[in-house]
Amino acid sequence: MKRLLATIVWGAGAVALVAGVAVAGGPAPAPRPEVVATMKPDTGAGELLVLVVGGVFDTREEAEAANARMTLGELQGYYVVPVAQFQGFRQQVGEPGGFALVSAFRTEEGAREFAEAMRSAGHPAEILPERVRSLGGVYAGLGQEAAPDGSGPLVGPIPDSLP
Repeated sequence: MKRLLATIVWGAGAVALVAGVAVAGGPAPAPRPEVVATMKPDTGAGELLVLVVGGVFDTREEAEAANARMTLGELQGYYVVPVAQFQGFRQQVGEPGGFALVSAFRTEEGAREFAEAMRSAGHPAEILPERVRSLGGVYAGLGQEAAPDGSGPLVGPIPDSLP
């Protein structure tokens, strides 16, 4: 009788063990969607920025058409922005028009490097002589230049860009 009872207990224990492993292991969990870290586009609102200008146009459509012809390999070239987005822009450019092709920088070195790349690709690139104040709005390329200390991309204001 003891042997029968031991066999039953042992059998029940084995079944419980197998069931526990099956439940714990269970089917593989459904794959989770990939989470991609994104940053809010930096407009540099309130900062004094260096602009590289590729042209000024009457309408957004004209600016976008011109921009489509100004490729720089796989890199983003200019951004179409309203001229009113940068305080001091119109006074320095002097051209009438509501939209411009620009790329904004916090450092003069970043602006020079970009302007040289655009010129070497045969595109216009004028660096405005004075910094302009960003009033926020449309993204115009901030964050694509190297930090002055070489630590990676420049993702925030520097002393020269602060009022």
